[in-house]
Amino acid sequence: MFVDRPGGQLFYDIVDRTPGWLAAPETIVFLHGVGAGHELWAGWLPALIDRYRIVLIDTRGCGRSARIGDYAGWALDGLSDDVLAVADHAGIGEFHVVGESAGGTAVLNLLTRGLDRIRTATTLSTAHRGGQIERVRKWRVDVEANGVPWWSDQMMEHRFHPGALTPEQAAFFKARQDASTAEALLRKGEILLETDLTGKLSNIRCPLLMMLPDRSPFVTPDIGVEILGAVPSSELCIIPHSKHGIFYSHAAFASAQLRDFLARQST
Repeated sequence: MFVDRPGGQLFYDIVDRTPGWLAAPETIVFLHGVGAGHELWAGWLPALIDRYRIVLIDTRGCGRSARIGDYAGWALDGLSDDVLAVADHAGIGEFHVVGESAGGTAVLNLLTRGLDRIRTATTLSTAHRGGQIERVRKWRVDVEANGVPWWSDQMMEHRFHPGALTPEQAAFFKARQDASTAEALLRKGEILLETDLTGKLSNIRCPLLMMLPDRSPFVTPDIGVEILGAVPSSELCIIPHSKHGIFYSHAAFASAQLRDFLARQST
């Protein structure tokens, strides 16, 4: 399905396999980061679809949302507003939200508004301030000099340890990443560098689960500790022997953590 947004359309998919006897199933909205696509959340579905309706967004410049233009005009608030636009278009009132990397930063920004309709939030490989992510500063030079597939090769090394994926899983991810719109991924990187939510974290009211890799070259565990100290209803899970792409490489583990987290919020 598509929802109209400034500059073009945003694609999202709804996966609803909940049994008919489950009245009013809760909804989880998923938002990926730079150079990914909604299909890459597939490893999360087995742990969730018996209980939750799933909404998967192709973020701006990715997948079937690639037609959205005016890259220079993109801002973090717009990426956060995309989540609400999809929820409104799908007729969703309250929902849980999951975001990874830049998608997680957009989620954190959304949470700082204190919206009652967001029941819980989960972030993976996410920073609340981006100025310290030095590797992202080189993206524009690298992409303009060598192209997106070259950038994608470097990102695969940053995202995954050798052997973390099967060859088929790696090829599938790489193909989605290679298809990224250059200006879209570069603008998202620039938005990250411009972001500092430190002074707004205390506005977050809903329960927050953070999952972080122990060896990401972009987001270090101390970022999670900093958020943990600022958000009262927050939890932190550090995943050992992992790099930045935990939402894909550790989907089974991460989705089980989410399932447990949601169950504990409903008791």
